[in-house]
Amino acid sequence: MSSNLLKNTKCARITGMNDVLTNDNLYWMLIRIAFRSKHGLMKLAEKYDLTVVQLHSLGAMNPGEAIPMNELSCILLCDASNVTGICDRLLTQGYIKREENPADRRVKLITLTPEGEKLRATLLEEVSQYELPEMKRLTSEQRTELKSMLSLILQPPEKA
Repeated sequence: MSSNLLKNTKCARITGMNDVLTNDNLYWMLIRIAFRSKHGLMKLAEKYDLTVVQLHSLGAMNPGEAIPMNELSCILLCDASNVTGICDRLLTQGYIKREENPADRRVKLITLTPEGEKLRATLLEEVSQYELPEMKRLTSEQRTELKSMLSLILQPPEKA
């Protein structure tokens, strides 16, 4: 959310959402933070003629490593048909290449191109420089603690 919107009294009141039920609900709080963060990602993605999902896709891929499209679908938490469209656009832009898995031709593998690797590095650097204005309220220790807690939440689930 842009700082200009938050300067508007009505928007500031709405984004504050002083409802006890929403302020006490951790999941709802995470959703609100995600929406605020999305604005910065949208601006960055637009700068490189990408969508936020395309930006996330490039960030999820490791240089020099092929990834099955169905694995990218799991990372993005979306349907495989959506990943096909996302990859089609990244392929057209020259950021990835797509080929059949030699072990199973039904599986399509995607890999970053040299241009895709360069853009990925640029995007990751720019994302690391972005900060929600509200994050400035946290001390260094609070940031470290928050990062540690989020890392724990983001770990893959344990297999049963």
